[in-house]
Amino acid sequence: MKGFKPSAPFLLLLPAFIVLAAVVVVPLLLSLYSSFTPFRLTKPETFFVFVGFRNYLSILANSDFWWAFGRTVLLLTIALNLEMLLGLGLAMLVEKATRGQRILRTLMMFPMMFSPILVGFQFKFMFNDNIGLVNNALQSLGIAQDAIAWLIEGHLAFIAISVAEIWSSTAIFAILILAGLLAMPKEPIEAARVDGCTPWQTFRYVTWPFIMPFAYIAMTIRSLDVARAYDIVKIMTDGGPAGRTELLWTLVARTAYSDGRMGMANAMAYFSILLSIAFTVYFFNKLAAARTQIGAEW
Repeated sequence: MKGFKPSAPFLLLLPAFIVLAAVVVVPLLLSLYSSFTPFRLTKPETFFVFVGFRNYLSILANSDFWWAFGRTVLLLTIALNLEMLLGLGLAMLVEKATRGQRILRTLMMFPMMFSPILVGFQFKFMFNDNIGLVNNALQSLGIAQDAIAWLIEGHLAFIAISVAEIWSSTAIFAILILAGLLAMPKEPIEAARVDGCTPWQTFRYVTWPFIMPFAYIAMTIRSLDVARAYDIVKIMTDGGPAGRTELLWTLVARTAYSDGRMGMANAMAYFSILLSIAFTVYFFNKLAAARTQIGAEW
């Protein structure tokens, strides 16, 4: 080491590497190790007991985990599809606006400015069965005679959570799709009109293939968000009633902190990461295919 003289860039980056290792790499390795142990918060000595893949095998036989897994996939499917449709509609409306487009783009981003915890409290109040805005509106319009227990009945609670997720994140799709619409050249659309294409045919065969990569980018971002959804569910229902809105990460948190089974919780967490990786790979493949299609056609 006598002849080793670190360069100036290395010395400047070294503090950042040390901080990242301390706050990211080391905790990550410890959590991975603990997933192979029966570690309990109330029994620190269990951290040093290695049990191999026993936690992961227990997960495969855990019905609560698979129910949470299924709900997470269901929420992801519903949220992504509805957010894409609503975002596409908003983007096309804003793109057609001749005046005030900048103001509309700013207003469109407004839901993204709220933290998920605040969104959870907001929709928990709106879906309250006694004083909530939703029940008051339904009763005032004569649609419902009695108050609906949105956050107490399992299926209705899941719908309420889905509405909160969709409201808070539709803007991501709208912004990215709008960017695609604004970047799209006008010549192919004009050529389609000259050839006698209907508005639907122009959108289906000209506009949509061009903006598909932007939609897949939004899907990739949102799939990671929904797969680790926690804040909104925790605030609105805390996984209830009777665990019927329990998602993967609310179950992980409950296992880790309420039950104290940190080893099992970390095993669930790493198993859940596979879901995020799977959806990310899927959407990246779709993105690559969409970009290839655009390059081949245009």
